[in-house]
Amino acid sequence: MTKSKFSFFALVFMLLLSGSAFAQKGSWYIGGQGGYNSKTEKVTGRTEFKNNEWTFAPEVGTFLKDNLQLGVAVNLSGNKMEFGSFDSTVTKFSPVVYLRRFFKVSENFSTFVGVVGNFTTGSTKANDVKYDLSGYGANLSLGAAYALSSRFTAVGQYGFFGYKSTKTSIGDFENEVSDLGLNVNSLGPVFNIGIYYTFKK
Repeated sequence: MTKSKFSFFALVFMLLLSGSAFAQKGSWYIGGQGGYNSKTEKVTGRTEFKNNEWTFAPEVGTFLKDNLQLGVAVNLSGNKMEFGSFDSTVTKFSPVVYLRRFFKVSENFSTFVGVVGNFTTGSTKANDVKYDLSGYGANLSLGAAYALSSRFTAVGQYGFFGYKSTKTSIGDFENEVSDLGLNVNSLGPVFNIGIYYTFKK
């Protein structure tokens, strides 16, 4: 089995509260994340398995107040799997809106609590059969931010409680699944880290 993986968290956040190290009311930031993962498994005498995944999620936001942040992201993702004569392709589009309240701990460090909501649409094509995907979700998150400079900030977020509903349909057939609970993972990874850049202060 061989596995190669490349992922990056690029241009992701801003600064935070008051002082020269943190963003203030009216400041704007850009960020996002992206990644690519390729996996191949081959066993002697067996069918080869291939799986390729990618994601791209640009993000922009502003501070409504010195400690209140509003942001919007657009998540684009895809997956292609091949196993013998079987192949499937998945594509998803998911806009996300979030609101975060920050609590300053020190000049460069703050914690936050946030509310996140999203809507997802996409499709899955398995051989010649196409399924439509749709869903929505919301969760609460906890996180922390550390100002690396006057414009760059590292932000870590942990999604700990949420709800999601997903639906798969083809023709008159529909399959709907709903989840509610801790670590429900409704809007992506339970934990993620990014770097944000403030372009207007």
